[in-house]
Amino acid sequence: MTKFNQIENLLTTDRVYKELKNAIFKRKLAPGEKLDIFELAKQFNVSRTPVKEAFNRLQMEGLLVIRPRKGTYVAEIDMNRIMEVFDARLLIETWAARIGVEKGTQEDFQTLRNLCLEMDKDYRAKPFDSINYNELDIQFHIQLVKMGQNQVILDLYKGLNAHRVTERAFFDRAFEKADSSHHHHLEIVEAFEKREEALVLALVANHIVKGKEALLQSQK
Repeated sequence: MTKFNQIENLLTTDRVYKELKNAIFKRKLAPGEKLDIFELAKQFNVSRTPVKEAFNRLQMEGLLVIRPRKGTYVAEIDMNRIMEVFDARLLIETWAARIGVEKGTQEDFQTLRNLCLEMDKDYRAKPFDSINYNELDIQFHIQLVKMGQNQVILDLYKGLNAHRVTERAFFDRAFEKADSSHHHHLEIVEAFEKREEALVLALVANHIVKGKEALLQSQK
């Protein structure tokens, strides 16, 4: 297992969570690798509690698998599931977008635009922070689904952990992926602001389909 540096006590759980998440995305912790909570607590110079709490957060994000009486493992990268997640996103996000065009408020659209601005800062930053960019991308698409005004579907969407699952497969080409789709987000926002339903649906669908195609192409 990869070695970690000790961390300060301030916001301990959050720091452990970020260190582990970083290691998972960068494949320093390999898919399927078993994690030793005692060893990690020793390396981080913390008690087991913040490590356990970090494990629970990462499990909720689909990055760890906790098997009772067996242990905690880095989730495998399942390409078939990733393809199915893209299909689920297409159904949910276009459904939500149709409602959002009609019922979305200017505040909703401004939230999307603000997220675009934050993403643009990360996109232009050197070095490119793919994990932070991806978190903003997640917020953008969750905001889009929120405009569907259905809490059950929103919870289902969040449960897919769609972007975190797919980002692991894309990590080695993270900037290339961002570069090919970054401009899509602002185009979607502008179409929402004009309440052009057909254009919004086409842009949202294209954004998701192109992402799926890019991943399929990268596997050849």
